Amino acid sequence: MENKTKIKIIVGIVAIAVIGILANYILSEVFSAQGNVIKRVYIRDAMVKAEAVKSTAKIEKGLSGRNSLSEGRGMLFEMPGESTQRFWMKGMRFAIDIIWIENNRVIGCEKNISPNDPRTFVSPGDAGYVLEVPEGFCDQNKVMVNDEVKI
Repeated sequence: MENKTKIKIIVGIVAIAVIGILANYILSEVFSAQGNVIKRVYIRDAMVKAEAVKSTAKIEKGLSGRNSLSEGRGMLFEMPGESTQRFWMKGMRFAIDIIWIENNRVIGCEKNISPNDPRTFVSPGDAGYVLEVPEGFCDQNKVMVNDEVKI
């Protein structure tokens, strides 16, 4: 085999590998490993790449069964009706903060919820969206009631 042919093959393999890596990165910015669409949620100066879920089955499952949630990541629940929402920690393996959202504003934040907490957490009013983020997010980013939320 000629050197030029070998070089072309190597360049082709490298090009395919680079394209594969780029495609994987781009897809990970659009879809999660579970196939959920990724949406960017902005609260104050913080941005969360959140998996958006809206089916009843995916809302009920939420983050249960997962081992962790990376910093800067979250799950955005697009609730089927703007009403009082109820969330629990069933099946959770790590602590989270829950942010209640209505009309593009934070209406409440439950902080540092242990995975063993047996309580049901209730939104302080109607909430069309609920955002779950890693524990400490609300304190680290100084999230307060009435902060603007952009999705």
